[in-house]
Amino acid sequence: MKIHLQNAFVQNKYFFIPFFIWSIFGAILLLFFPASKLFFAVNSQHSEWGDFLNTSLSMYGRGDSIPIILISLLLIPAFRNRNYIITTLIFGILVPVIIYLSKLFFESPRPLTVYGEGTVHTVQWLTNLYHLSFPSGHTIGAFGFFLLLSLYLPNKYKPWSLLLFFLALGTAYSRLYLGQHFFADVYAGSIIGTLVTFIIYAFGKKYIS
Repeated sequence: MKIHLQNAFVQNKYFFIPFFIWSIFGAILLLFFPASKLFFAVNSQHSEWGDFLNTSLSMYGRGDSIPIILISLLLIPAFRNRNYIITTLIFGILVPVIIYLSKLFFESPRPLTVYGEGTVHTVQWLTNLYHLSFPSGHTIGAFGFFLLLSLYLPNKYKPWSLLLFFLALGTAYSRLYLGQHFFADVYAGSIIGTLVTFIIYAFGKKYIS
């Protein structure tokens, strides 16, 4: 089992190496900069095309988008196996529960509550949220979803995992851009999503043939 997990890290280095760099860089930012500076460094830099781009990126973390894509992948023979089906089913059940319970536990306000509607940039086609900010559920879902895809990619396609990582990071960025979360919310979400997903994957490899 230990050897298999080590192989999983090596085979998916295109996702894990940038993730570890992001983890260290994000921790440094949290340590040296206040929440307001980190938030407005992203949220204040907006444009019309940026509004549409970040709305699209944010969709990768939605609870209705992820299951549709995971089920659609069953059309590809490489994903059509018992391990993938059961592992993604566990992922689809467990991750939303973790998101729901963690948000209820922390009960932290969102940027709109802290800074006010006149200060925070939002887009008119999304519902403004005010509560249950930490951690970012979209970021947990996106990092978990894209890591899961990376883990199940055939070896010859593993370099594409780098793109998957940046799509996950783009989803995290979009949550600040759209005024929905603080930096700490998305940083924690990226860690939780990655760790939980890898644990689910490891469980599946050990107990599901």
